[in-house]
Amino acid sequence: MTIIDGIDLSREGAIATVTLNHPARKNAVTFAMWQALADIFAEFGRDQTLRGVILTGAGSTFSAGADIGDFEQTRASTEQGIAYEVAVDAACDAIAALGRPVVAAIQGHCYGGACNLAMACDFRIISADARMAIPAAKLSIVYGVKGTARLLGLVGLAEAKRIFFSAQPFNAAHALRVGFAQGIAEDPLAGAKALLEDFSDLAPLSIAGAKAILNGLAMTDQPFDAQGADAHILRALNSADYAEGRAAFAQKRPPRFQGV
Repeated sequence: MTIIDGIDLSREGAIATVTLNHPARKNAVTFAMWQALADIFAEFGRDQTLRGVILTGAGSTFSAGADIGDFEQTRASTEQGIAYEVAVDAACDAIAALGRPVVAAIQGHCYGGACNLAMACDFRIISADARMAIPAAKLSIVYGVKGTARLLGLVGLAEAKRIFFSAQPFNAAHALRVGFAQGIAEDPLAGAKALLEDFSDLAPLSIAGAKAILNGLAMTDQPFDAQGADAHILRALNSADYAEGRAAFAQKRPPRFQGV
């Protein structure tokens, strides 16, 4: 697993926390951080003991977005721009593909590319002072197709257009009203942990399968992977957890799922 400056990892029981920690740039995400995030979440997928992940920012802000100060070295040419977008998509796709619940705990600013990271998560718990924005129109940047599709799926067509066209921040109450966020909490990190606890005793294979199928149905930029969906269904059907679930139901006791 690639661990670099700007990203901290911690773990409490079966829950891992990924913290963007780049205080000099308000936790802005460098090109190297995008690449590392893809590697970190891919590695999480190989850990059968993991039951959930929280993505957050250090201090009083989630992230100011992609590190624009990094662009002269990493996004100055057409070729570099394409490679940069590939790295952004790889990081967000790795979050979305993880077969465990991922919750973004957002405080302060969540701008630009940080919204892309947050939207790749399954849920967003935000502070009352949180401010979200996608100011691509202030830089003559067109947001990537996958990030656009995720925003569309969360807030609908007209609201997605308003967010892109205006490039203006929106507050926590608005985020909750339009579906960008799923909850407002005084402490978003504690709120994210509480949400993950709701899922901790349930069947990991059921959650992984539901996540994959729902994300596939929501991502209209690509064909639905029916074979992949069938594989999730069959894996659960043939699992020890399915036998355990039936036995626990018959014996009127809580099931003990292992994710296998």
